[in-house]
Amino acid sequence: MKLILTHNNADFDAVASMLAAHKLTPDAVAVLPPRQLQSVTHFLTLYHSALPFIQIDEMSARNTIEHVTLTDAQTVPDVYGIPDEVPTLIIEHHELERKLRPHETWAGEDTGAATTLLVEQMQQRHITLTALEATLMMLGIYADTGMMTYGNTTSRDISAAAWLLDQGASLDTVRKFMMTPLGDDQQRLLERLLATQEHYQIVGYDIVISTATADKMISEINAVATQLRDMLDAAALFVLVELPSHTQLVARSRHDNIDVGQVAQLLGGGGHTRAAAAAIYNKSLADIKQTIRENLLETVAPAKRIREIMSQGAQSVQVDEAISSLLPRLRRIGHEGYPVLADGNVVGLLTLRDANRAIEHELADVRVHDVMQAGNYSLRPDDSVSDLEQIMVKSGWGQIPVVDDSKLLGIVTRTDLIQYWAQTHPQMPKVVQPIVSADGVQQILGISILKVIETIGSQAQQQKLRVYIVGGIVRDLLLKRANIDIDFVIEGDAIQFAEHMQLAFGGEIYSYRPFGTAKWHFSQDTADALGVSLSDLPHHVDFASARNEYYVHPTALPTVYSANIKLDLTRRDFTINTLALQISPASQMWQIVDYFSGMDDLEKKLIRVLHSLSFVDDPTRILRAVRFAHRLQFTIEPRTRELIDIALPMLRRITGERVRNEISLLLAEKSPEYGIRQLQRMGILKAIHTGFEAPEHLIGLYKRVREYIAEPLWHDAYWHVLLSHLAEDQIRAIGERLLFGQPFIEGVVATHRLCYHMPQLSEPSPKVSEIVALLDGVPELSLEMANVLMSEPAIEHIKQYRQTWQHIKPIANGNTLKSLGLEPGPQYREILSALRNAWLDGDVTDDAEEQVLLEKLVKEAQRHGTE
Repeated sequence: MKLILTHNNADFDAVASMLAAHKLTPDAVAVLPPRQLQSVTHFLTLYHSALPFIQIDEMSARNTIEHVTLTDAQTVPDVYGIPDEVPTLIIEHHELERKLRPHETWAGEDTGAATTLLVEQMQQRHITLTALEATLMMLGIYADTGMMTYGNTTSRDISAAAWLLDQGASLDTVRKFMMTPLGDDQQRLLERLLATQEHYQIVGYDIVISTATADKMISEINAVATQLRDMLDAAALFVLVELPSHTQLVARSRHDNIDVGQVAQLLGGGGHTRAAAAAIYNKSLADIKQTIRENLLETVAPAKRIREIMSQGAQSVQVDEAISSLLPRLRRIGHEGYPVLADGNVVGLLTLRDANRAIEHELADVRVHDVMQAGNYSLRPDDSVSDLEQIMVKSGWGQIPVVDDSKLLGIVTRTDLIQYWAQTHPQMPKVVQPIVSADGVQQILGISILKVIETIGSQAQQQKLRVYIVGGIVRDLLLKRANIDIDFVIEGDAIQFAEHMQLAFGGEIYSYRPFGTAKWHFSQDTADALGVSLSDLPHHVDFASARNEYYVHPTALPTVYSANIKLDLTRRDFTINTLALQISPASQMWQIVDYFSGMDDLEKKLIRVLHSLSFVDDPTRILRAVRFAHRLQFTIEPRTRELIDIALPMLRRITGERVRNEISLLLAEKSPEYGIRQLQRMGILKAIHTGFEAPEHLIGLYKRVREYIAEPLWHDAYWHVLLSHLAEDQIRAIGERLLFGQPFIEGVVATHRLCYHMPQLSEPSPKVSEIVALLDGVPELSLEMANVLMSEPAIEHIKQYRQTWQHIKPIANGNTLKSLGLEPGPQYREILSALRNAWLDGDVTDDAEEQVLLEKLVKEAQRHGTE
């Protein structure tokens, strides 16, 4: 086991350099010291779930420690289990103050921050960072260089910071966690401004106006304003300092929605959206404040509310439940934390980690109450993201329940906060996402389907339901591809909503209550009510209540439970299929919901699986990955390829019908041969059955199917191409594995046998009766496959068979033989067959010749019968 450590009372440089060391050696474990500076603790409380650190008590005592990397320190801290002479690499930016021991290696250099040394190594190795990682490292450099103002700052620190900025570091967040030292006059002004602060809640933003009077000029009022804004954690701050000659305005904003430059311009000054100033003459403080408030009320766009980032329908536990009986459910669901309820009220939070540790310590009889984090912390749907940050820091909880009138509505998590943070501080320059609009939907799907969607949205709005379009149709809309397979997810009772739609607009409803799903089949009444043509509507649309699922064992069908849209989307197979299009409420109509970076993967043309066990849960997703990659001309991203390789043996456990259906869907795609080639190259066919393979030479045969076979037969013809080249016993084994019916298997075997007899069928002057003997009884499709699989002479002979030879029959029949006194028996078939062969081979050319041959054959049969 390799460790990364730093000094106790860790500052930002200590923690940031640990993170950088981990990026350089991902197999090493970064262990936080027991104590950090308060600002560091606040940062980690908000964002630790997206960072690789662990606490000392999370280390396993069983692991042998084989190496230590020590950052921003010169002495290894006292950590249990570290051998005295373990190899140690010291990365430090201060001068070495002691002699190194034989097992220690010094990698220190003179820079303003230890983080700088490690950032330089990451640059050389072309390592990329998330915006959050870059921000923490920027904090490390800024903290130890006094925001590049201390005498120890080097050009290397500035270069490292510039690279971190390119990686997406958020200077807003850096500023939030840094404090600028003030002079005496500035400090006194700060105290006066703190005493006069007035808070205004404007569309969800906390906006502060502070005033002070000074009898002389004060320099750097802007520095005071910046520090005051950060101390108050305000969305925007307006500082008004009344001086002898004028009133000085300094304004700061955290959000582009609050344009302080516009306010300053109104008062005779200027600036930009987030920083502005004005020298105001001949106006009282009261008049200036009134002007500021009125302008903000007119111009500020609404802030993000908790309801917009929360997950509806949180999974909760009861305070008196036994951990032992509860833990299997918690593990299957997999969330990090669960609100604890007593009489419907939130009384704590149970984390999966604490529940697991209780069982590991053999506390099987312990109750939720005994291990939960006690407290009644919660938010309301209309609270702001700033409220969320504050309550997370205060409580230490990573999941905050959302309640209304004491009723649990949902939950908001650190992940939600990080995603919001990433959206407002993107790593790369913000790309304008494709906007779905009514006009765009009409252009791709037609006005009739647009009418259906808008009607469902308006009806859901009336019932105060959140409704989303989900699945492939959203992906295809963004790719500008037509798709009329429309699935709606309702945060609520989908069956009840579908029944409401049927009552209002006609049609038929077919529901399945165990899964909370319903199909609304359209009728002429529906079309009339919507004012559209029935022929322009799809056959039906699907409704489903938002739900999640878990698998009792690998390859099992899922067990489902009610959930919210976010959890519902976690059930999907690939990120590009997790996109949802909100259509209710009306204020959010046509908004794309993207929890899993599906938009990024659409842009990069990647097939990426949602989680590492996805293929184990449902191995048919392996086949779907290939199908989507083929259909969309996307690439299966490397980690997903690795997970497919790991899960290939699981395909043996899937029922043949499910595997067959997935391959059939691939065969229904355009030019499916390239998808089949991918199955072969990835070892997927062999994983289904050891004898299943598709050699490269088959590629051209699929094209011949499309050239020579009627389109309605393409699907079955593709299967013949895929299977008929195999040995007969393998055809039967694979056919049985895939649960094909016996007639279909025999048809493929017939095609295989035809190919086997191709040399005989290709002879230039064959005996016609022998050709007919080979072809009689062969299924029609197998005969059609000759055009695909066989040589030109064989094709021509089979064509003659189908047009002429198979229809040639002798004049005589069973009645004729009976009238000649021949007793019924096997000789009937032999005689009639001989007569037919004589016609086919030209030995008989008219009725008289047949009669002569017939009498001869009858006499021979009668003679043999008397012997």
